[in-house]
Amino acid sequence: MRSVKPFLSINEQIKLLKNRGLSITDSQYNCAEQFLLNNNYYRISGYSLTLRKNNTFFNSASLKTLMQIYEADRHMRHIILSIVETVETRIKSMVAYYHSEKYGPLGYLDINNFICLKNNKVDLQTVSNYLQITRKAERQKDSLKESELFIKHHTENKEDILPFWVYVEILTMSDISKLYTLLDDALQKKIAQLLGFKSSNNNYIVGNLLHCISILRNICAHGGRLYNRLFTRKPRLSKKEKSLLRRENGNIVFDKLFSYVLILKSIALPQDFMRVTKDIDLLHKQYPLVDFRHYGFPDNWRETL
Repeated sequence: MRSVKPFLSINEQIKLLKNRGLSITDSQYNCAEQFLLNNNYYRISGYSLTLRKNNTFFNSASLKTLMQIYEADRHMRHIILSIVETVETRIKSMVAYYHSEKYGPLGYLDINNFICLKNNKVDLQTVSNYLQITRKAERQKDSLKESELFIKHHTENKEDILPFWVYVEILTMSDISKLYTLLDDALQKKIAQLLGFKSSNNNYIVGNLLHCISILRNICAHGGRLYNRLFTRKPRLSKKEKSLLRRENGNIVFDKLFSYVLILKSIALPQDFMRVTKDIDLLHKQYPLVDFRHYGFPDNWRETL
């Protein structure tokens, strides 16, 4: 049997942190107790990575700094989720509107109204993605029949059939990002153009960006850490956007939050994103001990956004 680290009481956790060099004054002891009890030592340790090397904290590392990083990240998640919600609603609305305009309100029920052929052959991955989305949505519809009035209305009075503009409301951001890539090329390009993407391969760019947003949304919705996180999905940014990214040791930083913030800016309505810029600015001022470089923010990020 593999060895498992022993259980440590809150007092033992505090002692361990102090022994590793984290500054915790006597007057902060009660605060440290509550912080650890309410937020989980293991979870908190992820936020301390930039304050230490291996298990030894830097001389400047303090409980106050660690708590500011943790709290700032919680607020950052809320800011990001707020703009993701508006983007998600916008994409759902466009997909439902233009697909229904072309194929009718129930056209989404026919897989032939989506891309299912590649080189005149049935694309099994597309079929699989379509079935995965629709089966999941059907289960979601059944579970929400009693709690969501818009579903109850259609199941009781409309023969249990939802027009596409109603159906999209039970889809997740992940679902709608996949569904976008299943639209025929003409619809994909039309939506991409309306979002402001003009290049010939705009549909591939938007498909990539929506997938990135769905990843970001899930991280935020489940309380995941954004601070110092390395994102594995590389966004397809424009040359201008790439020039705005932070550089470290001569290399462009693609894998931090800031590149995903640029994605949101490119798809959100300007008036919606303006609020994000203001909220992040307030957050930065509220938590001065938090180094935003670990979010990938360049020094001139205020001018950039």
